[in-house]
Amino acid sequence: MSEEINNEIMSDDELNNVAGGSWVEFTADMLDAKKRGIPGFENLDISNLNSDLIKMIGDSNLRHQYVDKVGAVFAAHGITMEYNGKFLENNTYTYKGKQITREQAWNIIDGK
Repeated sequence: MSEEINNEIMSDDELNNVAGGSWVEFTADMLDAKKRGIPGFENLDISNLNSDLIKMIGDSNLRHQYVDKVGAVFAAHGITMEYNGKFLENNTYTYKGKQITREQAWNIIDGK
């Protein structure tokens, strides 16, 4: 059984190709956009196999369309989001020349 599990574990290179960027962080950004009712994020549902959230795991073109959408949401508020493209590396958020956290970026969008 442990041999079966070891065969199913992906290498770092495979993970980078599947998810790109900090998948957890990027997913959270998309879901935060959806929660706020921002257009373009309606078809994100972890429980629906036809959801773009599920499809983009294997479709890098779709994933990069969402990277662009998320980036545009931040850019509309003067925030630059750098998508790092590595599975375990966080994205970088910059506002007025200073690096900020993801939470601070959403606070700016929310007017806090």
